[in-house]
Amino acid sequence: MAPLRTFLYTLVIAVTANAFTIAPIHQRRTHEALSSLYQSGPDKGGGSAIATPKTKQVTTTVQKQKQKNDQKQKAKPSEPDLRSDEDFEDAPMFRLYLIGDESYEQEHVVNRVFEIIEDCSEDDAARLFKSAYQTGEAFMGKYPREIAETYAEQLTRSDPIIYADVRDDEDKKK
Repeated sequence: MAPLRTFLYTLVIAVTANAFTIAPIHQRRTHEALSSLYQSGPDKGGGSAIATPKTKQVTTTVQKQKQKNDQKQKAKPSEPDLRSDEDFEDAPMFRLYLIGDESYEQEHVVNRVFEIIEDCSEDDAARLFKSAYQTGEAFMGKYPREIAETYAEQLTRSDPIIYADVRDDEDKKK
């Protein structure tokens, strides 16, 4: 068994040793004559000429003139289209208030207001808490009805609860 093993190892080494020898990838043919296509000089040729077809192709194009429409325009180009002048009404705005309560913990209220209200920083949330604690309520901002109610609902779902109120902006103007 040992001679067979030795023979196999020797065979493997002999085959792989050839893989690590330095040999050029592309061998050059320096001793072969160049073909007549690549020969240079006046008498050596230089390849064949470019082939030209025996038949000629003729292409003709026909242009049609556009006919003028004699229809009159109903509206002048400078006049705006009346259908595009749609009036959009702004959504009615509602006021959101933070209701003050003595049982509030400042850190909890400031963190929740900062997390829920999009345009409110931590400093603004702390200012709102202090105002609500001192006066009983703090004005948080004007929002469309759905957004104001969403903010108030998220605040009241906090644990412990944070009271918020949504009021119509028209009541304040009267």
